[in-house]
Amino acid sequence: MAMDKAIEKKKLAVWQWGLIVVVAGIGIWFVYGLLADASIRTYRVPEEQIIVSNVEFGAFEDLIPIRGTIQPLNSVFLDAVNGGAVEEVFVEEGSFVEAGQALLQLSNTSLRLNAAQNDTRITEQLNNLSNITDGFEKAELNTKRNLIDTKYNITTLQRQKRRAEKLVSDKLVSEEEYESLVDDLAYQKAVLANLLARQVLEDRIREERLSQIKTQNEKLLENLEVSQSSFESLLVRAPISGQLTSLPVDIGESKQAGQRLGQIDVIDEYKVVAQIDEYYVSRVAAEQEATFTLSSNEYKARVIKVYPEITEGTFEVDLVFLGSAPANVRRGQTLQMELVLGNPVESLLLPLGGFIQDTGGNWVFVVDVTGEYAIRRDIRVGRRNNRYVEVREGLQQGDKVITSSYSQMEDMERIQLTQ
Repeated sequence: MAMDKAIEKKKLAVWQWGLIVVVAGIGIWFVYGLLADASIRTYRVPEEQIIVSNVEFGAFEDLIPIRGTIQPLNSVFLDAVNGGAVEEVFVEEGSFVEAGQALLQLSNTSLRLNAAQNDTRITEQLNNLSNITDGFEKAELNTKRNLIDTKYNITTLQRQKRRAEKLVSDKLVSEEEYESLVDDLAYQKAVLANLLARQVLEDRIREERLSQIKTQNEKLLENLEVSQSSFESLLVRAPISGQLTSLPVDIGESKQAGQRLGQIDVIDEYKVVAQIDEYYVSRVAAEQEATFTLSSNEYKARVIKVYPEITEGTFEVDLVFLGSAPANVRRGQTLQMELVLGNPVESLLLPLGGFIQDTGGNWVFVVDVTGEYAIRRDIRVGRRNNRYVEVREGLQQGDKVITSSYSQMEDMERIQLTQ
């Protein structure tokens, strides 16, 4: 019986080992790729459901779209100076009124009574001041009359003294009579000096008091006018000519002092009131221009006032028309405008899209050269208008970027585009 013969195991050739290594490497690389792809958060989306835009280099027009509402350039509000009940309404809301035209009548019994009492009290005070003035005039006349009498007495006594001087030397007039005349003349001269001094004093006092009385009179007359006007204010009149755009009152309704009664608009001049996103609050200033199209005609407007207060994410500006204003515009009409913030500048531009609200312009999905995937990439943007956003960093001319909304893919790192 023949013995078994040991079979030697054949060794693999070098080229066979090389082939095995290559195949194994390919397998490992393939498995690694699958694992790596599985670790990347990927979102699949059909190409027709997204918008892909090219990054371009061009002139960036620094403008933003705004929506404005036409309002009267000047408006006057009607407020109740004094409260009262609506007694009568003379015009209808929307009517055109003239300055001074009566609009409505209020009634206020308490105000009427107070006005009457004030009129009586002020009139009494005016009469008292008038009596004081009359007293000064009478005193002045009395002093002048006393001066006339005294001067007459002095003239008479001087004439008598001259006659007595001749008669006393002839013993025809006694010494006693002559001395009496001399004493009377001296007395009348003393009285005259006193009257002249009193006249100077009275004149000074009278001028001071009359000046004070004049001031008091003026104040009393002002008070009387205020008292009368407070009563007359119950008849509400139009302060300017224009359109009575608001008059929310009903007969019998009670209105408090300071309460709004209505509004009158000047209808031949208008302004545009626009709300702008707070993002632009530091870049909007007076004298900037805006353009808009209305009835196939182009018009311009100019910013005249910027209100810095921000309410619910927007701030307000006022604009006026430049050149000829649009015809047949109406209060409350809306205009779509473009506000120019600066001169055009050559920049790298990315078309604006829904992505800007989702990312704030901090990152985008850039389509690779194969067109099969889009990879997330951080970028930095600058200014934006109604069509483009200015790219500062992260993109190059010719890059393809998904610019539609990212609402379903914000947490993804890669987008796979499917047919």
